[in-house]
Amino acid sequence: MGYYILTYFCIAVFAATIGRLIYRHLTLPLHVRWEIYPVMHEMAERNVYGGSYMEKSDWWRSPYEPSRLNEFKYMVPEILLIRGLWKENKRLWMASFPFHLGLYLMMATVVLLLCHAFFILWAGTAFAADGIIRMIMNGLIPAAGWLGLTAGIAGGLFMLYKRLADRELRNYSTFADYFNLLFILLFFVFALLTVLSGDPSLNGARHYVLGLLTAGAFDPVYAPGQTIPGAFTIVLASLLIAYIPLTHMSHMFMKYFLYHSVKWDDIPNKRGSSIESAVIMNLKFKPTWKAKHIGADGQKSWRDIASSAPREMK
Repeated sequence: MGYYILTYFCIAVFAATIGRLIYRHLTLPLHVRWEIYPVMHEMAERNVYGGSYMEKSDWWRSPYEPSRLNEFKYMVPEILLIRGLWKENKRLWMASFPFHLGLYLMMATVVLLLCHAFFILWAGTAFAADGIIRMIMNGLIPAAGWLGLTAGIAGGLFMLYKRLADRELRNYSTFADYFNLLFILLFFVFALLTVLSGDPSLNGARHYVLGLLTAGAFDPVYAPGQTIPGAFTIVLASLLIAYIPLTHMSHMFMKYFLYHSVKWDDIPNKRGSSIESAVIMNLKFKPTWKAKHIGADGQKSWRDIASSAPREMK
């Protein structure tokens, strides 16, 4: 039961931290709106050359209709294939992609394990005994698990080598970068040792997830915590769940807000809108920038600075 308590606690930390991050983002002052194109939810004919709906005459009279499909077409390969890194640094992509693929497949494995547990709780012995869904699960769970662990270890080792051997990467790699990489790599290694030590079908993981959903009501014949590698896998996986949102690795889900609420934010600012209200609030802030030509002394508001004549610097 001790393993379950640890995992419950780490999941609670994960949920609370993500909730705090999202709340903080939603309550921040309005960002400085960018004028950078292309915006991926533009229509295809304008997206090709980085155009904007504001090119149309009297654009403010037309309804604002962003294309969510175009966003989806951009984001899927960007997230799953790390397309931006492929374009900028193909050699680094060769290490980063399998590492991220391993993480994605581990997430997919967890989802499959949850589905497997739900099917057992819903269909009971009928699901456990036979059925096409059980056969599919029996194939998908070990396939995703084995491939994810293999790709994750290979990519993690390659990433560690690149950070140590590549001078440019080494110059700006911090202790946290190495620690995060080693932490995840350690989880991959112990998880692989667990399946190699007599659980190739990930039965222990299935029983553990089922136990999590039932507060330990199921008493399996074999559980991963009964072996030393299995115990380390449970502890490391649980700690990793709690640790990720506490670090910059939270970018894996928080950059959704960067793209949608900052980078691609081209919602028109109309009179009486929430954007107008947020801009008015921003104008009341009193900046303390060090740049002398701004005149931000902490006494004048942005409204005062923006409405005054620019100062001449000698």
